Amino acid sequence: MQKIEIPTTCPCCSYKLEIVNEQLFCRNLSCEAQLGKKLEHFTKTLGIKGFGPKTIEKLGLADITELFYLDKASVVEALGSEKVTDKLLDEIERAKGADLATVLASFSIPLVGGTASKKIASVVSSIEEITQETCKQAGLGDKVTSNLLNWISMDYPEMKEFLPFSFKSSEVKPVSTSGPTICITGKLASFKTKSEATKILEAAGFIVVESVTKTLKYLVDEDSKGSTKRKKAEEYGVTIVTNLTDFVSKF
Repeated sequence: MQKIEIPTTCPCCSYKLEIVNEQLFCRNLSCEAQLGKKLEHFTKTLGIKGFGPKTIEKLGLADITELFYLDKASVVEALGSEKVTDKLLDEIERAKGADLATVLASFSIPLVGGTASKKIASVVSSIEEITQETCKQAGLGDKVTSNLLNWISMDYPEMKEFLPFSFKSSEVKPVSTSGPTICITGKLASFKTKSEATKILEAAGFIVVESVTKTLKYLVDEDSKGSTKRKKAEEYGVTIVTNLTDFVSKF
């Protein structure tokens, strides 16, 4: 049996490979193979048509930000068609209006795809509001949160001045600051996630809080396993909600 030699360098850029969970990774951000795939994902997510692998190769882009500084003459020279160039540049211009959820999903941030991006964009109005707390509020997991915050602190500052996006959300809805307070404990039967239930409650005018206090109006407990929050709520005389769907339908 022939022995398989594990490669130690990237076949594209010769950068030293890193083994993570028995998988090989090239960490060179300038690796052409990685950049090509990132550009494909970036343009596809933004809905920029006509940006396949061959077009990317012909244009010879060295960085994602260069996409927004393409000169018409050089693009015509690379693609050989003024008509194709005009369409491509129009697509790029249109993509500049993309909202926060779409933009975040386009950057190939590990684990931060369309779903996670929409979740965080539903609770913040701009990228500056993305923090550990708002990620938790959006229902993002620890790894997703870590990857997103690392990208914002390390990659985003270096490229933001070269990007045309507003990094503002079109999905966030104002949260009530004067409605009745409500807290959720235990597993939910009527909603898939706490994040989903939170959005419904906030849309109905409730203020969703994390702790049980004497001023709390309602405690949602569909699990009914005698949690600490449930016992404290009963002690304070807080109204217990055992079916959230029926409860919300009354408001």
